[in-house]
Amino acid sequence: MTSTATPRFSVFTPSHRPRFLDECLTTLQAQTCTDWEWIVLLNNGARWRPEHPDERVRVEIADHAAGVGATKRRACELARGEILVELDHDDLLAKDCLAEVGKAFDEHPEIVLVYSNTAQITEDGKRDESRFDESCGWQYEDVLVDGRKVLQVLSLAPTPHNVAYIWYAPNHVRAFRRDAYEKAGGYDATRTVLDDQDLMCRLFHIGDFHHIDRCLYLQRMHSANTQSDPEINAHIQRETVALYDKYIEANALAWTHRRGLLALDLGAAHRKPPGYLGVDQRAGAGVDIVATLPGKLDLPDDSVGLMRAVDFLEHVPAKVPLINELYRLLAPGGMLLTMTPSSDGRGAYQDPTHVAYYNENSFWYYTDNQYRAFVPDIEARFQSSRLVTCFPSDWHSDNGISYVIANLIAMKEGTARCGGKLLV
Repeated sequence: MTSTATPRFSVFTPSHRPRFLDECLTTLQAQTCTDWEWIVLLNNGARWRPEHPDERVRVEIADHAAGVGATKRRACELARGEILVELDHDDLLAKDCLAEVGKAFDEHPEIVLVYSNTAQITEDGKRDESRFDESCGWQYEDVLVDGRKVLQVLSLAPTPHNVAYIWYAPNHVRAFRRDAYEKAGGYDATRTVLDDQDLMCRLFHIGDFHHIDRCLYLQRMHSANTQSDPEINAHIQRETVALYDKYIEANALAWTHRRGLLALDLGAAHRKPPGYLGVDQRAGAGVDIVATLPGKLDLPDDSVGLMRAVDFLEHVPAKVPLINELYRLLAPGGMLLTMTPSSDGRGAYQDPTHVAYYNENSFWYYTDNQYRAFVPDIEARFQSSRLVTCFPSDWHSDNGISYVIANLIAMKEGTARCGGKLLV
């Protein structure tokens, strides 16, 4: 029998390995909120039926669906609920998970996604003691989840950096509004890994996320986990950075606009993107503020959420006063995204208008206290979000023009903890 009532929650679970699906169903049937349906999308030859029928369970065979992006997309197409909740086929929910998720959406109508803390359990459901590197921001606590003592990891705040690097946040449970999911374009059916990171970034462009500071999800660790395969895990790590590069600017721009902050494009006479105020030393198309840095801009402290400095830093000779002024303007957690011809290549020196030179090491003085100590005039304090040298195109590679990309987070009072190493 199939229920005709529209549930509030659609929990979805693609599965190619149904070993733990009975436990998944048990954890759903134990929920204090009963207004749910469970969509189980079996693929890759997997077959399963609940031992005791439940009209809230909908099982579909989808052997034709290739890859996790395609299976999750199909599962969400079948969903009828207002809120979509991801439950992996070997994991468990706390009994009040759906109730807490619903409460968060009710209390914060502007948010599009809710996520929680999580804890890992072993294959047989026991406490897992493994930890990530706590110097990178992870914090752990002993907690009880439905009488089970586990080690929860505290998910980090939903900052542009943390969302772009999904290994920091948002963590499980992940629940999102159906209308936001559809507006974001849904799961990318072509993705075989990191379907969640891709979707979370696109959701973040639409609205804010909310962190429930409780352990509502138990993630089972075993040899069949995707990340357990060294080759697949290496591919995941590379793709994580590729998606970060794709989405970080849009993440930061959306975060900036939602907080009523300014976004500045420095050197805006050259191809200012939409959504920015242009700053340049001469008036022209795309220039909204005429100013010569490092002179003080006529803007309040902490008024800028994002600065874009592409082919800009090399044109300002006074390095320390420039970075100090940009830091003054940035709000706590605001981002400075820079792309500069590196002195490791030919591009830094070939242009006669270039008067300042940078490579990766140049940014250590703003992100590492050991180097800051050598330059007492530095007031800026940043955390590195991404620091790399690369060739932006084949043309740049052919001509030996490497660029240093330095994406920096303003570390001021009130800045949420972002994953990765802090000033030391």
